[in-house]
Amino acid sequence: MELPRLLLEISALLTLAVLLGLAARRLRVPLSVILVVVGFLAAAAGLSPEIGQLEGEAFEEVVVFLFLPVLVFAAALGIDLRAFMRNLGAILALAVLAFLVSAVLVGITLHWALGTALAVAFLFGALISATDPVAVVAVFREVGVPRRLLALVEGESLFNDGVAIVLFAILLEAVTGGSVSTLAGTVDFVAVFGGGALIGIVLGLLAAFGLPWLDRLPAAALSLALAYGSFVVADAVLGFSGVMATAAAGMVLAGLAPSRASAEVREMWEQMWEALDYVANALLFLLIGLVIGPDLLLEYLGPIALAAAVVLVARALAVVPMVWLLERVAHIPRLGWRNEAVLIWGGLRGGVALALALALPEELAERELLVAMTGGVVLATLLLNATTIRWLVSRLGLDRPSDTDRYLMAIAHVSAVDAARRQIADLGVSPDGEAAELDTAERSAHEEMAGLDIDDDEEYRIVVGRGLHVERRTYESLSDEGLLPPAVTRTLLHEVDDEIDDLSLRGKRHEVGSTRRRRSGGLEQLSRRLVSWLPEPAGSDATDLAYAEATARRLAARRATDAFETFGDLPAIRPETVERARRTFMEWEQRSIDELAELDSRSGEDASTLHARQVRTLAAAASSRELSELVETGLLPAQVLSSSGTAQADRPR
Repeated sequence: MELPRLLLEISALLTLAVLLGLAARRLRVPLSVILVVVGFLAAAAGLSPEIGQLEGEAFEEVVVFLFLPVLVFAAALGIDLRAFMRNLGAILALAVLAFLVSAVLVGITLHWALGTALAVAFLFGALISATDPVAVVAVFREVGVPRRLLALVEGESLFNDGVAIVLFAILLEAVTGGSVSTLAGTVDFVAVFGGGALIGIVLGLLAAFGLPWLDRLPAAALSLALAYGSFVVADAVLGFSGVMATAAAGMVLAGLAPSRASAEVREMWEQMWEALDYVANALLFLLIGLVIGPDLLLEYLGPIALAAAVVLVARALAVVPMVWLLERVAHIPRLGWRNEAVLIWGGLRGGVALALALALPEELAERELLVAMTGGVVLATLLLNATTIRWLVSRLGLDRPSDTDRYLMAIAHVSAVDAARRQIADLGVSPDGEAAELDTAERSAHEEMAGLDIDDDEEYRIVVGRGLHVERRTYESLSDEGLLPPAVTRTLLHEVDDEIDDLSLRGKRHEVGSTRRRRSGGLEQLSRRLVSWLPEPAGSDATDLAYAEATARRLAARRATDAFETFGDLPAIRPETVERARRTFMEWEQRSIDELAELDSRSGEDASTLHARQVRTLAAAASSRELSELVETGLLPAQVLSSSGTAQADRPR
């Protein structure tokens, strides 16, 4: 195909995707569904452009080497890394073990029902079991499903594309006459999968090395080079998994960017990769529709219907027992049947499955059957699952706030009213009609709280949840003002987010604080060690970081304790519950005080030297007035005021 013609067709497809996006928004249907349907109808009418007539290895190369690095890197860079690492065991179990179970179940069923060779049936099971949740994730973000469910869906899809490609290559060799033993296949699988991840980690660290010295545009070029470079080096050069390399590189960059890249670079990456992800998905789903031919689907309609049903049932039979085992053996927090139902129904199939099917060798007798079943299953999951996932989420109530969340939102309204009254008083303005509006808003919030049926577990979650959210706001505000190093901010936010997640999942049975002090877990320690090995400006001295962490935690605990005074005027909350939570947060504050004393004694430096170092670490961006406020609130010791001149002299210009 001539290059000008190719560029013209791509431009036309992108323009069509933009117009269809407007229609999808009005119809409240996932854009990917509209794109596939339009592409399918265009192919049926004979209007397919030349780029839509790609088949075989050509289509595989376009999907795998052009689209997949962008899609995987964008997902890795934008994933909630804390939630991902916290659920890593469950994600790996779903992406590897549940995937293998599903592939085996699909293979055995089709071997029995259609009489295909067992190896060929397993080959189809491998290529069709990888999920592509693009349409589902878009709905999840819009309706606001639980973060844990979103992390599982994104994490599973991030890994199982790599699993599918590796397993497909091993099985294809067996189907085409190669000798592959179970042991050799297992070793090859682990080596290819793990080798790709290792390559991605190394390349991600090398890219992070130079981030502090890069402006926005060079950083953009570096991220694009890392996405494609890690994929090609791992896949085409070294023979490992390109998907795992790109995923690992993206996650390393996402994890180190807060302490290595400027805020402008991080914001630019977010916008750039969101745009690239949109373009890649738009073109890919249009191509999927153009490649799925209606004649082939009609010829094999019976096997396609069977395959679609088997794929859905196999996913349920793989996911449900796997989650059950994880909850009881690995002791992961309970997922719940509603989240499991959405996890099963959200297992869409997409471009990777179709690319692998079209890459099957022409001499394979069952190639036409496998391509037809793959195209039919992809189309069926997009038309059925993707269009009904919003209804399912709503039907199961996953998009509705709990009574605990409603109570906490009402508290936030009361706090906002109090803040508005204080601001009006400070301005010396006559409130007039505003006072009546504020009274009405406060009364409405109180009525909302009084009308909720709060049990003991929810009462506990409300009180402690309020304290944890105050802690989180404290860390965020200190970070926004430049008073906390990025590495410390990340550690503290991870810690409080873990508490919030555990509290929402376990309630009163989970005594808050049981996960507190696990702030230096293995992954966090590894992250800090990697950052410390990188040259400046990677971070600060270890003592400064520890001092900043302890003082920020002390301030957050104190502010949370003060926030409990609000419950004295609120309905449905017993004083003994408030007092129990207050004692917990006071214990945390005392722990932080003890940590500061331990740092003083362990360092061998006198207190004035430590305090001066603390000023340089926490208050380099603060004015004299801000320093006074930090001393008053307990973030910094009183001695810092005498050394504030040093701090201001060291302030960056």
